[in-house]
Amino acid sequence: MATRLELQQKRNALVAQGRAIHDLAAKDKREMTASEILDFDKYMDQSDALRKEIDGGGGTGGSRSNRLAEATKDLAKSQGRQVPPEQIPGVPLEARDGREPAPRFIDQNGNEVRGLRVDESIKEVMHDELPDGIRADELSLGRLVKAKVTGNWREAQAELRALGGSSDVLGGTLVPFPLAGDVIDLARNQTVVLQAGATTVPMTSSTLAIAKLTADPGIGWKVENQPANFSDATFGLVRLSARTLMALCSASVELVEDASNLDTVLKNALAKVLALELDRAALRGDGSAAAPLGVKNVQLGLPGGVQLIDLGTNGAQFTTTTTFTQFSQAMQLILTKNGIPRTAIYAPRTWGTIDKFQNTVQDALEQPDSFKSLQKLVTNQIPITNTKGSSNVSSEAYVGDFNQMLLGMRTELNIEVTRVGGDSSGSAFRNMSVWLRAYLRADVVLARPEHFVVIDGIIP
Repeated sequence: MATRLELQQKRNALVAQGRAIHDLAAKDKREMTASEILDFDKYMDQSDALRKEIDGGGGTGGSRSNRLAEATKDLAKSQGRQVPPEQIPGVPLEARDGREPAPRFIDQNGNEVRGLRVDESIKEVMHDELPDGIRADELSLGRLVKAKVTGNWREAQAELRALGGSSDVLGGTLVPFPLAGDVIDLARNQTVVLQAGATTVPMTSSTLAIAKLTADPGIGWKVENQPANFSDATFGLVRLSARTLMALCSASVELVEDASNLDTVLKNALAKVLALELDRAALRGDGSAAAPLGVKNVQLGLPGGVQLIDLGTNGAQFTTTTTFTQFSQAMQLILTKNGIPRTAIYAPRTWGTIDKFQNTVQDALEQPDSFKSLQKLVTNQIPITNTKGSSNVSSEAYVGDFNQMLLGMRTELNIEVTRVGGDSSGSAFRNMSVWLRAYLRADVVLARPEHFVVIDGIIP
């Protein structure tokens, strides 16, 4: 006999299948076809039957949108979470600021996992309970740190209640998660690969396996009375494994006591260093030790891996006659693999080289439409001191469909505050300072590595 968990997992999958049919019709701004209606009703009827088997509940009447909306809310309630508006059928796509719905995945247990766009808060998927009467948006990291340093909690009563009297950690204080979530969101907003379209996948455990398409389905015309010739789509698993990323910063006690903008300064300082390292790991992580494997090291230049444009043994200069050709070639490689080249990311030096291009009469050089169509982003996490043959000033550029990059992120960010911590280089107590240690756990994977291209060997 199936367990309650197994039944719930089956129901999750059925509702996800029903939603996929419903959302496809909504995206195309049409009614569901007759065959889609048959499939949709089948999935929802089976879902209702499972609900009755699980808890004795009955089916939901009304329109198909209503049935799907109620099933979605019911599943969310069973998991102790709220349903974002984007997941509720009947909300017009036009009401979603013109954006596509965030991607959804099915994990190894049959549960639906909803990805987050860069402009969506990860706090939507957090379940930390705060004491009655306290709202997450009224808590302040700056007030908490100042109260911890001075011992005066008069202006930080909400933060004191949120601590719950159980947050002392080896002489420090573990910050309530709603405050830590603010730092995560700031870091995500500053992460270039997320601005490029990468999807944040919340992880509620240390590992997460979700399905991915590894080969597109074949298609062909069928001769009457002859067997069809086609190839199946093939699927594999994307495995995310949470890896630990830690940041440490300090501030003088005097600054903590006197600064009026302490909350902003602390959050921005932590978010900035976390964002920079997430970018570096996503683009160039080598998979060694605890680091993720970045784009440049996912089977670069090998079948099924990230595609490579090598500019030669010693690299090559970007000039008015070569630069756009290389980007056009990169886009062509991605299109050949049925991908959509959306974004180029490169170093500031590369940006400056391209931006200063002039024609023979010293006017700004006209860019081809293909290059104009790319979103262009810049990061200092792409070095300009790589060794390439005889050159030690080489750089690289990344072109790809960053929607195919998944940034798995554990929904906890831990921030610890202490006045007594120390290491071999110093001591917060001795220096009369306060130390903040923040760490999160994340991973990066590419759902379709062949939809990315690295242009390697750019020299000045």
